[in-house]
Amino acid sequence: MSIPFAERARTSLRVRLFLASGALLVIALTTAALASERAARSVIVEAVHSHLTGRVTEVHEAVQRFLRERAMSVRNWAEAEAMQMTIDSGDPKFAEDYLRRVIQDQEGAITAAALLNARGAITAAVRSASGEKRGAALPQARGRVADLPLNGAKNELVTVVGPLSRLVPNATEGNVLFLVAPVKDFAGDLCGFVVAAVPPQSLAALLADVNGKDGGYRPVIADPERALTISLPGTPEAALRPVLDLPAGTPGTLERLSPPGVAPALAVRTAAAADAPHFAALMLLDEGKAYGRLSWLRWMLAALFGAVLVGAGLASVAALRQATRPLSEVAGSMARVARGDLSTRLRAKYTDELGELVQSFNTMVTEVERSRNELQRTEALRKEVQIAHRIQTAILPVSPTVEGFEVAARMKPADDVGGDLYDVLPFEDTFWVLVGDVSGHGINSGLVMMMAQAAAYAAIADHPTASPKDVIAAVNRVVHENVRKRMKRDDYLTLMAARHLGDGRFVAAGAHQPIFITRGGGYIEVVDSVGPWVGLTADPPGIEEYEFRVAPGESICLITDGIVEAVDREGNLFDQERLTALLGAVGTAPAPEVLRVLFSAVEVFAAHQADDMTAVVLRRKND
Repeated sequence: MSIPFAERARTSLRVRLFLASGALLVIALTTAALASERAARSVIVEAVHSHLTGRVTEVHEAVQRFLRERAMSVRNWAEAEAMQMTIDSGDPKFAEDYLRRVIQDQEGAITAAALLNARGAITAAVRSASGEKRGAALPQARGRVADLPLNGAKNELVTVVGPLSRLVPNATEGNVLFLVAPVKDFAGDLCGFVVAAVPPQSLAALLADVNGKDGGYRPVIADPERALTISLPGTPEAALRPVLDLPAGTPGTLERLSPPGVAPALAVRTAAAADAPHFAALMLLDEGKAYGRLSWLRWMLAALFGAVLVGAGLASVAALRQATRPLSEVAGSMARVARGDLSTRLRAKYTDELGELVQSFNTMVTEVERSRNELQRTEALRKEVQIAHRIQTAILPVSPTVEGFEVAARMKPADDVGGDLYDVLPFEDTFWVLVGDVSGHGINSGLVMMMAQAAAYAAIADHPTASPKDVIAAVNRVVHENVRKRMKRDDYLTLMAARHLGDGRFVAAGAHQPIFITRGGGYIEVVDSVGPWVGLTADPPGIEEYEFRVAPGESICLITDGIVEAVDREGNLFDQERLTALLGAVGTAPAPEVLRVLFSAVEVFAAHQADDMTAVVLRRKND
C-alpha cells in the first residue's frame, strides 16, 4: 500500500529533512544569486559611469583645447603685419596672401577667413576650396558688411555661431563657429577685425580622433541654443535631435535616455563651458552593450543554481551545512573582485568540485588582472606608435612642386613607422631632391630617418647652392655623433642628395640605388650613385659627385631598395630588370601616372611587404 507524498512529508523525518534542506537551499541560492546580480549590476553601472565620465571629460577638454588653439591662431593673425599693411594701403593682397597660407596651415580646421575694417566691411576674404591648396580669394565679398556682432570684439576675441553666408556671399553651408578678433594699430586704436570660420566637420573629425575606433561610444557636443550640434563624422543633426530634445540631467550623473524610436542608451554630460559658445559634451553608450555581461552572469548563476540544487538535494543536512562555508568564501571573494580588488585569491584547501571552483576562480582573477595590465601597456604603445607615424608622415612633402618639373612621390612603410626618407626642397633659383634608406625599419629606423632629414634640411637651407657632397658630409656628422657615439647603435643609411643646376642638369652625391632616366623612345639610362654609407665613420673617405641631365619630356625615377627587392611567393625579386622594363613601357607619361603604375606593379608582384618602399618621379615639362 503506497503512502501519499503529503502524508510522508508529515511523518517521515528523512523527507522532512530533505524538504527543509531543499527549501533552505533554494532560499539561500536565490538570495545569493540576487545579491550577486545586484552587486554585479552595481559594479557594472559604476564602471560604466566612471568610464563615460572619463570619456566625456576627455572629449569636452579636447574641444575646449581645440577652440583655444584656434582662438590663439586668430589673435596671432590679427597681430600680423599683413593685416596692418592691407588696412594702411587699401590693397587686399597682403591680407589675402597671408590668410590663404594660414588656411593651408590649419589643414581643414578653418573654412573661411576675412579682414574687416573698423565699420565691419570686408576688406579681404578667402575660403578653402576644392583643388585650391592654399584657399581661394573672394574678391566679390570686398566691401560687403559682414553680418556679425562686432561691438563685443573691439577689445577681445569673441565667438559667434551662425551661417557661413554671414561672411561668405551665397554660401550654402549651415552654421559655423565664427572667431572674431580686433586688429589694432601701433597706438592701440581699433582699425579692423579678423574673422575665422571653423566648420563643424573639423570638430566632428576631432571627436572621431578622440573617440578612437570604439563604435559603441557616441560623443555629442552642442551649444545651449542647439545652433551647432556635432557628433561623429557622417552623423546628421536630425539623428541627434531625439536625444537632445529630452530633458537634460545633472552634469556628471549617469542618465538613461530612451527617446522614441531609438535604442535606450546610458549617458553622462558635462556642464556648459564658461567661454562662448558654451559647448557642453554628451557621451552615449548603448544600454545593451553596457549590460551585456550582466545577461551572461544571469545564465551562469542560473546554471550554478540548478547544479547546486540537484546535488544538495541528495546530500544530508550536515553535508549541506558544511558546503555553505566554502560557498560563502567564494561569494565574498566574488564581491571583492566585483569591487575591483583583483588581488583576491582563495586558499586551495578544498578538493573535488570545490577545489576546482577555487582553482578556476583564482585562474580567472589572475587572467583578468594580466589582461587588464596587458591592455594598458598595449594601449600606451599603440598611442606612441600613432604619434610617431603622424610625426613622420607630417614631415614628408605631401604634394611637392618645383618649377619646370612634374613631381610625384610616395613612401609606403612596412611597419607603422618606416626608415625611408625623401624630400623635395624648392628654392629661388634651384631645388634639391633627397632619397635615402635607413638600415632596417620600425621606430628606431624612423628616428634615424627624421634625424637625417632634419640635418640635410638644415645644411641645404643655410646654403641652397651648396655642393651635394658637403650636404652628405653634414648628415654623416650628425648621424654618426648621435647614433653611433651617443645612442650606441649600429644603424646607418644610404643617402643621395641631388641639386638642379638649371636646364635639366643635376649634380648629385651619395651612395644609394641607381638613378633611372627615361629617355625618348622608352630607352632607360641607369646612372649609378656612388659614395660611402652615411653614419658608419666620423670622417668617410672621399665623397664623389656625379652629374646627369634630362631633356624636356624625359623623366627621372629615384627609389629605395624596397622596390627592387620585393619578393613574390616563389622567392623571385622584382629586380632592376623588371623596373627598367616597366619604366620603358610607361615611357614619358605624367609623373603621377608613372608613380601609380610602379606601386601597383610592385604590390601585385610581392607576396608581402618586407621592407619600406619609396619612389620619387620627376618629369621635365616640355618648354
